[in-house]
Amino acid sequence: MSADADAIVVGAGHNGLVCALRLAAAGWRVLVLERGARIGGGLASAEVTRPGFRHDLYATNVGAFAALPLYRERRAEFEAAGLRLVVGERPFATAYDDGSAARMYRDDARAEAEFAAFGAADLAGWKALSALFRRRAAQFLPLQATALPSLAAWRRAAALAAASPADALALARLARQSALDFVDAHFASACAKGLFLPWAFHPDYAPEIPGGGIVAFIAACATQANGLAFAAGGAGRIATALGILLERAGAQLRTGCAVRRIVVRGGRAVAVETDAGETIGASRAIVANVTPRSLFGGLVAAEDLPAAFLRRIGRYRYAPGTFVVHLALSRALEWRAGEELSQFSYVHLNADGASISTAYAQSIAGAIPARPMLCVSQPSVDDPLRAPPGQQVVRIHARAFPARIGGDAAGRIAARDWDSAKPAVAERLLEQLAAHAPNLREVLLDAYAVSPADLKRENPNWVGGDCSSGSQHLDQHYFARPLLGWSRYATPLRNLYMTGAATWPGSGAHGLSGELLAARLLD
Repeated sequence: MSADADAIVVGAGHNGLVCALRLAAAGWRVLVLERGARIGGGLASAEVTRPGFRHDLYATNVGAFAALPLYRERRAEFEAAGLRLVVGERPFATAYDDGSAARMYRDDARAEAEFAAFGAADLAGWKALSALFRRRAAQFLPLQATALPSLAAWRRAAALAAASPADALALARLARQSALDFVDAHFASACAKGLFLPWAFHPDYAPEIPGGGIVAFIAACATQANGLAFAAGGAGRIATALGILLERAGAQLRTGCAVRRIVVRGGRAVAVETDAGETIGASRAIVANVTPRSLFGGLVAAEDLPAAFLRRIGRYRYAPGTFVVHLALSRALEWRAGEELSQFSYVHLNADGASISTAYAQSIAGAIPARPMLCVSQPSVDDPLRAPPGQQVVRIHARAFPARIGGDAAGRIAARDWDSAKPAVAERLLEQLAAHAPNLREVLLDAYAVSPADLKRENPNWVGGDCSSGSQHLDQHYFARPLLGWSRYATPLRNLYMTGAATWPGSGAHGLSGELLAARLLD
């Protein structure tokens, strides 16, 4: 078979696009095949409520993309292609049922004043954590952009340990701790703890789950130090810019082209077969931006794989799903906890430890949670391109929900399929937001809900509405993502590689999986 490309990328999520761009820039003939009508995966923006209101449909916090080596090296080209990142001074807050709130500011003095208001112990805890982050971030954050396992990773870890054994031990302790143990060790007040716990729950670490401590620490401290970034005009601008740069590099992009089979000969992936019956060969690599259980035993026939490997893939777990409601507002929300909350990029609700633990347990048991954690994003504050003058887009990102409904923890929703239950669940989230922002009904122009089933229909990698493409608990993370022994993007088949959120370093708008795979292929 003659090769039609050096590399074929199956799936145009942002990791696949980053990998494709690196390969194309190095002179490879690259073909990207996407089953859907657009590229970008979770980076998508659209006017789903009313004309002029542009919503981030999935990912919205794109600060991690700003740290991507590809973006840093070619920032001017990304900006020329229409990508501009905006960062506000009030990155996140948590509002509580009693009308109080905890606020995090980029300004160090204001952040310290907030913790001081909670108490001396909380101020001391914050200052210690912030100091640790700033002392060692330059040494430990690059580990997230390093292949695991690798000599480079061991060298980075050794350098950190040599620089400060005490700091290295503190970070190692955080990596094992649950988010609850982490906040209990550093803070006394529930207000302070509630600023950190939500950050672990976004990627599936309920408060008691080991490994959530380091997630909460890094996410909260990095967002305080760097701000929470939005893409001006919507996260879809990243996908558009990647597409422009890919075409300039000579890569081919084909949307509406679903791959139904990866052709294997003699233990080597040699081609893909599309739903239209076209067979396209690849001489050097087939890169699958596809979740493991869809790739192995799906696109790749079971008989082409080792039986033991296939059994392990069958045990790969997905996390609970997400429910989203996009809102078009005539003006800003008026928060019970104070007018200033309307200026924060994120406001978390139902975010104390007990509430998150209960919501997680209910979702794992198959029930719609009575009080899911809500992340209310307000991008219009810093990005006026999102809505008409004076008006706003707001998004409710709710965690966590079962893939299949077995009941309702509140006993109010009878429907047992997501299409039927969606209106009632959306109304529940609106009720809970209105309890904190009483003017919601007055300013609400329109709403658009997205259920876990909708997410799965939009992207097959989001099984059960899990936008992380698999649980990131410790047994499926770091050296074990997606499986122990297979964290370096290779597969049992020569020429076939994986990328995406199901591979290290996991979920997020960072593109690092694609970056690391490209580095391996070009080495």
